[in-house]
Amino acid sequence: MSQGGERVYRALVAAGPLTAKGVAEGCGAELPEVVMALRALRRSGLVTVRRAPGSDDVWEPAPPSVALGALLAIRQDELRNLAGEITELDGAYREATGRRNDGGAVEVLHGRDTIAHRFLQLQQGARDELLCLMKGRPVAVSSRENDADAMALARGVRARLVADEVAAHWDPDEVYDGIEQGVDVRISKEVPTKLLIIDRERALLPLHDDPERLHDRAVIVHASGIVNALVGLFEQTWARSRPMLAEARGGDDTAVLALMLGGLTDEAIAQRLGASARTVQRRIKRLMVRAGATTRFQLGWYARDMGWITEPDHA
Repeated sequence: MSQGGERVYRALVAAGPLTAKGVAEGCGAELPEVVMALRALRRSGLVTVRRAPGSDDVWEPAPPSVALGALLAIRQDELRNLAGEITELDGAYREATGRRNDGGAVEVLHGRDTIAHRFLQLQQGARDELLCLMKGRPVAVSSRENDADAMALARGVRARLVADEVAAHWDPDEVYDGIEQGVDVRISKEVPTKLLIIDRERALLPLHDDPERLHDRAVIVHASGIVNALVGLFEQTWARSRPMLAEARGGDDTAVLALMLGGLTDEAIAQRLGASARTVQRRIKRLMVRAGATTRFQLGWYARDMGWITEPDHA
């Protein structure tokens, strides 16, 4: 169903039987566009038309549970068939790649455009988890070009990212956008390499360490032994990094921590910040999760140790 068709169908479901002119007025769309959409919906079985001599045709929606349920069943069959074709094609591709390269364990990518395309493609295909190391400035895909990670997060994919201080300061919007979207972000003084791991099954990383040649060649690793080793590298980097707060985006995380350590109650903190006590409690809980703390005392100790805050403002 097209976007215009969906809008027309929703208008009919909400308002009941209407003439094409009535639908157009309800949708704020042009009449010819609405007529075309209605005819397409009729061919799909989503609407019926009642003709009356000497008056305009009246269009009526089919019950969504019946009409859309049938379409859903058709789409599910198509997806199952597509999944089978993908499996078959992937096997053929791996076999051919194995003859060309190194037994199918790796794919070598050449050039910025190819690397960028495969980077976005891998993110879009993630099912459960994305692990990412950001080292230095982006060379293949900028944050403005990358909406695949947001799409993955919207599907419920868990994402963890460790950025070095250069990456965090080079493109802070990307880092803070990630935090707001649900990415667990940490900062490390030293990140060994750029790396993306998808579902602990595939990994993408550059073949060169020279910053000027990072976009020349990269490799996608399929071999489970190598991927597991790269997962271990990520986890080691993650363990020695520090969580990053979202205060640079106008959130009051730093102020909440400072006032909490100053001994203020949640209600007093809320009053100082112009927020509700529930909002303060939610922020503190989120910070505890990010710090891995089980008590507020542990959170305060961690916040001071990691340099999240300065001295509380008692003014």
